[in-house]
Amino acid sequence: MKNDIEITKEISDTIVKVCADTVEFSRLFEQDKPNSAQQLLKCNTEIKKGLKWFISSKNSIAMKENIAAHKKAVKKALNFYNNLQLSFADKDQLINTLVNLEQHLTELQEQFN
Repeated sequence: MKNDIEITKEISDTIVKVCADTVEFSRLFEQDKPNSAQQLLKCNTEIKKGLKWFISSKNSIAMKENIAAHKKAVKKALNFYNNLQLSFADKDQLINTLVNLEQHLTELQEQFN
């Protein structure tokens, strides 16, 4: 903080509370639980990585496992966006794309069985 700001005890106490709240938010956000905030938002990254998962498969067993992992990520993301009570650009198209992706992964899964 700049030296020209007078820090009173009240301000100092509030700054400590802000720091504690920020640390607690980070701790809660980064928890490794299935429905933690980080895990929910991470689903977007997993969708994008999913294509690489099964394209780089070395054999049919790995292919099946990677398709299943990609499908699981799609289901998680689809559940997240369907239950998200926020409006944003292209939300409906995003959900429709996830539905299509899930269907196509199911088709691909069936073709490998």
